[in-house]
Amino acid sequence: MEDSPSIQVWHAGSSSSEPGVLERCCENWLSQDERVRADRFRIPTSRNQHVVGRGMARRLLGRERIDPSIITFAIEKNGKPYVSQPVQARCPFNIAHTDGLVMCGIDNHGDNLLGVDVEKLDRRTDPALAKRYFSRPEIDFLENCSSETDQRNTFLRIWTLKEAFIKAIGTGLQTPLADFTFENIDTPNPQIRMLNPNLESTNQWDFLSIEPRPGYIAAVAIGAKAAGQNAEVTLRRFEDLL
Repeated sequence: MEDSPSIQVWHAGSSSSEPGVLERCCENWLSQDERVRADRFRIPTSRNQHVVGRGMARRLLGRERIDPSIITFAIEKNGKPYVSQPVQARCPFNIAHTDGLVMCGIDNHGDNLLGVDVEKLDRRTDPALAKRYFSRPEIDFLENCSSETDQRNTFLRIWTLKEAFIKAIGTGLQTPLADFTFENIDTPNPQIRMLNPNLESTNQWDFLSIEPRPGYIAAVAIGAKAAGQNAEVTLRRFEDLL
């Protein structure tokens, strides 16, 4: 796998039942602790997502120069993983998964804040969740959707954007989702507006809303620490590496 100046967002189809070739390959790269944790999952699709997500990250962080199995992860105070060793494998990355699909974003050459999220488009949604968690402008946008399907897809678009952002900044749901809002939601590159002044920073934020594979919607959040650093995002199939 050649280095690229772009942020690479890799996606892989995980099995919803018995482990397949991809799962078996990824499991070979896991640490013993990760394998033990995988065996604690009682639902096959959850186990497969865990195995593929961790295996993908190890393979991509190693970049064919480092044995994936020797990479060691540590956890930030809010639960976001990062590479502790070896230093040559350190770069921003983030993993997301849903039933049948796993994504891993990698920033090989930058020092950006990076977050990704993905959902299946047929996932059930509840309008009450939007009223409970979303900002007022987002709720108004949802209520103006022309159909139930459009409203569901828009809900998931907003949800993945919000999840990608809080994963990028590393706070998780400790940051209320109504403290920021997305504008131009129905475009490939929505913009964020901070409603809570405490979220303001010098980071330059770029967002991408995508459908990595039919039936799925995903979001990528990139927080550049220096002005003018516009990263190019490239989508790639992880299976092509096997």
